[in-house]
Amino acid sequence: MYRAEIELTDADFEFAKPPLSKEFVRQVFEKYQLDFIAYFGENMFYVSRQNSEPLMPSYPNVKYPENIEIVLDFMARERIRRIKCEKGTLFRSIVPEMTYSAKE
Repeated sequence: MYRAEIELTDADFEFAKPPLSKEFVRQVFEKYQLDFIAYFGENMFYVSRQNSEPLMPSYPNVKYPENIEIVLDFMARERIRRIKCEKGTLFRSIVPEMTYSAKE
């Protein structure tokens, strides 16, 4: 579930509002030298830098920089568990299917 094997495409941003795009996410990864972002559900994320160190807000109860927050919000809305960057190419995890427990 947390492997990122599917290349991120422009189609993944079909319903996204600007500035969010594949290029925007790539630029965020480059700017902060990120390796991957993992989403664990609710409001729990892990942002890893290329040197395997976590990128954390500077102070407790402070958010990440706004452009990273935009990516985190996108991941939560689209149920993407992981985005990683390898040699300038972005990959994402599969999106889990919604299950319904409707009783008939």
